[in-house]
Amino acid sequence: TRRLTTERAVAARLEFESAMGGAARMAFPPVVAGGVNATTLHYLANSDLLRPGDMVLVDTGCELDGYASDISRTWPVSGKFSPAQRDLYDLVLSVNQSCIALASPDGATSLDSLHAASESLFHAGLISLGILPRNAPHSAVSSLYPHALGHYLGLDTHDTHDVPKNIPLEEGMVITVEPGLYVREGAGGGPRAKAFEGLGVRIEDDVA
Repeated sequence: TRRLTTERAVAARLEFESAMGGAARMAFPPVVAGGVNATTLHYLANSDLLRPGDMVLVDTGCELDGYASDISRTWPVSGKFSPAQRDLYDLVLSVNQSCIALASPDGATSLDSLHAASESLFHAGLISLGILPRNAPHSAVSSLYPHALGHYLGLDTHDTHDVPKNIPLEEGMVITVEPGLYVREGAGGGPRAKAFEGLGVRIEDDVA
């Protein structure tokens, strides 16, 4: 992003590179959210500047040979994290990697059980970082992590809505694993929450 200075320019580059790589179309409109815009889920304006010192969150996917993809990445616009940005990013990355490691067609693991695991990991991590107070209930996580860990993926980005998320994963299924944290103004209530205000991080991978 050092030469791409606006959200719209990054979105255009994503669409161009997807088309040049053989994609038939985008799977959904790209989300390119710089700075505090990353704390808004499904931000689609893509109309702001990308400012040094901020991070940018990108959620994108394309369709190739009839199948959809869906990934998210977050990185610092200038190429270097601030300490708070690095701490939040590392926590999200740790939860992403842990949940991918847990995803298995073992007859017991489901999208719902993976989500529950991600909430527990975030609860401990957010208290450790001081974003949540030490006595925060488990339910406090949802104010900073207001979406599911993942969804099924296939011919459509959410394929398919009528398959319950509590059924065990099976071989051949494809899911997303997309933990994220979004610290809006006044959120968290912990002793260090203020240092993280305005930061949003999501890391999403497609897992088969």
